[in-house]
Amino acid sequence: MAPHPSLTPAQLAAFAERGYHIHERLFSDAEVDAINAAADRVIAGVHDKGAPPDVVILRRAPVDLIKIDNTWKADSTLARTVLSPRLAAIAAQLIGAPSIRLWHDQLLDKPPFGGRVVTYHQDWAYWQMIAECETVTCWIALDDVRPDSGPMVFLEGTHRLGLWPTPMGITGDDAQKPALPPGFVTREVPVVIPRGAVSFHHGLLLHGSDRNFSPTRRRALVSHVMSGECTYRPGQEHQNEWIMKRYAEHPQPGEKFRGPQFPVMWPPSQD
Repeated sequence: MAPHPSLTPAQLAAFAERGYHIHERLFSDAEVDAINAAADRVIAGVHDKGAPPDVVILRRAPVDLIKIDNTWKADSTLARTVLSPRLAAIAAQLIGAPSIRLWHDQLLDKPPFGGRVVTYHQDWAYWQMIAECETVTCWIALDDVRPDSGPMVFLEGTHRLGLWPTPMGITGDDAQKPALPPGFVTREVPVVIPRGAVSFHHGLLLHGSDRNFSPTRRRALVSHVMSGECTYRPGQEHQNEWIMKRYAEHPQPGEKFRGPQFPVMWPPSQD
């Protein structure tokens, strides 16, 4: 398996038009097994790096979602995964970035017959402290994603509509489908992919997901990344802002992101 995959001009053109790219089998079965074992350790509160993740949400009853942010700080296996040059090389090609930094990661676990609706939204709409929308979400499937297990659903091409208002509450029972402009042609694309495959989508692509109606877990490890050229813009509150200020090294308004909260992923030797 090539550590630094190369995309074709056709794949890059499709991403520009559709707003997403599906890369099959980027992680092997053995790697996914190790990632899942590490994820279960972190969920149980075991941290082999000696520090906890930044945010932990364990809503187990009655049918909610486990969500943990910045697992890379807690576990070495998850750190190797979300900081992988395989992910960064693809993201850099998709947005034409000379370098890639991690924005943050998320471990997501929808239990069997559980989870909640995640209504249609754009990731970058919640990340306005990143001044430029040069972001990509890299969604690593840790289980086979079935049509009934609550897959992400993309509204194809909606990244070309610009910034969209954030929904009133991102999780619940209401999908809150957006009213798109008259004449805009899109289609709903369920991200039904095997474990080890990775879905990449643009920070402006509208997407959501349903509950998990299947008898199996639907786990994912998500690496949210940004161009190394992105700059810090205060104004919209985000956990990364108050966390980054714990460190002596962090950007000032208008400066490029830097410091330990946002590690370099690409090129691999830059940091």
